[in-house]
Amino acid sequence: MFFRDLKMKPTTIDVTFVEARLPVRMGHRDASAVFGEPLNRQLAATAMGTLTKVRAHEAGPDDICGVTLYLGLRDASRDSLESVGGMLDFLHAPYGSSIRRSDGGEPVMFGVAEGLEISVDSTLAPDGAGRRDFARMCSDAMKGLAVNRGWTRRADKTVFYFYGESVRSMQDRLADAFEANPLLASARARRLA
Repeated sequence: MFFRDLKMKPTTIDVTFVEARLPVRMGHRDASAVFGEPLNRQLAATAMGTLTKVRAHEAGPDDICGVTLYLGLRDASRDSLESVGGMLDFLHAPYGSSIRRSDGGEPVMFGVAEGLEISVDSTLAPDGAGRRDFARMCSDAMKGLAVNRGWTRRADKTVFYFYGESVRSMQDRLADAFEANPLLASARARRLA
């Protein structure tokens, strides 16, 4: 038998490879658990395709500064790419996210979340329990406006990443919590680019 005699099985699925890029800061979080696995479940449920790989881009140890999702889609039309973008928006994809065919073409832009970086002195969140408590306090103060995407350490600071629809609203709610607790007077919150 020669290769020229080979035929595709009728059950073989023809897919087009696409890449989704998310400019998200995540700290120590597992990018596959946060974005990859939920997206793959949605793709399987809609029979659109499958996730083939998740790649986290790191600025340093335990400091994710971007995520690329590699997908195989049955249909890579603009409508399908927009549908996948919508699925990622449901997972709080940040503004500036894009998806395109791996072989090129115009990207489809998507994203619904703005990023907020909160930095505190490392003595305020010295261990796992302290970081969990601080992240929970921030989440409670923002009352469901944001999702926590993890933390990282930089020199003598611990930096937390939150994503939500409005940085201004998140900052306003955090300001009240920071003023109410004198220990948090040194905490700083800034918009992520």
